[in-house]
Amino acid sequence: MRYLLNRFMLIVMICLIGCQPSDNQSILESIESFEIDEPVIFVDFINQGLYLPGQIVLLDNGFIAVLDYPTNEVLVFDPEAKLINRFGGEGQGPGETVAARYLQKTENYLYVIDPDLLRVNQFSKAGNFIKSFSFDTGMAERIISVKHGGVYFKAAMGANGALIRKTDTESGSTQYFGKAMGEEYRPGDLEIERRRLQQGEIPELFKNRVTMYFSNDHLYVFLDSYSLLHKYTAEGELVWESQIDLPVNDLIFERAVERAREPGAPGTVPTWRFITSMKVISGNIYLLWTPFEETPRQLVLVNESGEVDRIYHIPEKEPMFADFTIDPENKLIYFTAPETGRIFRSRLPY
Repeated sequence: MRYLLNRFMLIVMICLIGCQPSDNQSILESIESFEIDEPVIFVDFINQGLYLPGQIVLLDNGFIAVLDYPTNEVLVFDPEAKLINRFGGEGQGPGETVAARYLQKTENYLYVIDPDLLRVNQFSKAGNFIKSFSFDTGMAERIISVKHGGVYFKAAMGANGALIRKTDTESGSTQYFGKAMGEEYRPGDLEIERRRLQQGEIPELFKNRVTMYFSNDHLYVFLDSYSLLHKYTAEGELVWESQIDLPVNDLIFERAVERAREPGAPGTVPTWRFITSMKVISGNIYLLWTPFEETPRQLVLVNESGEVDRIYHIPEKEPMFADFTIDPENKLIYFTAPETGRIFRSRLPY
């Protein structure tokens, strides 16, 4: 009963932004669903020497670029799965990284982000190294999204009451925006955080955790613990916010609460995520939902106005897909499967 009360209070808090859960649920139930054909292997280790594919982006002419974690390289494949380019690599020299984890595309450039070196390497889309810049982020949240050059966004973790911090490394300027969901997080007793989760409450550590994606002079921010999507201008003005309350969300959160109540290592807090990846392609926002037990894997399309437009169901017999990209012109979707060292491809049923 106490857990249900806490969940009710959480929903009430979120609904202060203007969304009613019952209305939202009925809207989601009316959204048209589509089945994606079973993905087939597009790239693997045996044929193309791919080890552990992470983030993937669509380039021009239908080419795709994927970050291979063990080698710290970006591999570029054409639509026929032919390897046409590779760049980057392990090291601390120009264009190199020691633990590259994020690959980001803007209109003209590719960025490889290393959270260990706190370094961003900028490349042309042809793979030519341009420059590097360092970024400043805390231990609790080491993910950034690059606007251009040396301008990037990161989670503010409640500092100055904000959700996001924007930094210009060339001018040294800093801007905070977006309303934080909790107080500024300061490292403390994780056992207290664990007890909060045991009671069905969101721990302070997770309240301001976000996934970001910058595209066409707008920053898209998904609040990981609330399933809430924000769209901001590059200057920090909120354009809209959208609550995406899929039925599986409750199951995902409830499982995290159950894990918190199970015996575990002291000073650890079970985590959860509603999505594993977010992309903005041709003005549409795509959210790859986290699978839960027998619940079908879902890809949610949110249109440029912040409305859920459609939901795709993804057959997923292989281990969990980590990232994806979409070629809208050819109606193709690509998934990375790090556990098997493969990239899969399927067709979107528009």
